[in-house]
Amino acid sequence: MPTIKIPAVLGDGSATERIDVDGETVRAVFDNHATEHGSDLRDSVIEDGAIKEFINVYVDGSPAESLDVEVDDDAKIRIIPAASGGTEPGEWTVADDGSV
Repeated sequence: MPTIKIPAVLGDGSATERIDVDGETVRAVFDNHATEHGSDLRDSVIEDGAIKEFINVYVDGSPAESLDVEVDDDAKIRIIPAASGGTEPGEWTVADDGSV
């Protein structure tokens, strides 16, 4: 059965999880996970029938370009959300001590 590695930021927030879920495609794995565990993960990864722009999904180390990518029974699926944040360079404020 394929295994999804869920980062803490998309899981319960305490630690990375590994969950075994049936499915023959990336889409089926996320749909089956939603049936068993609720739709939060699927909704965090999929939007309008595609993998969200700032989410990367890998199947056995190769990028999944679509939800129709086939997965083997022993596949490892990894979700990597983009890390971003902070302020735009034009919004930086320099303090009296010279720090930004």
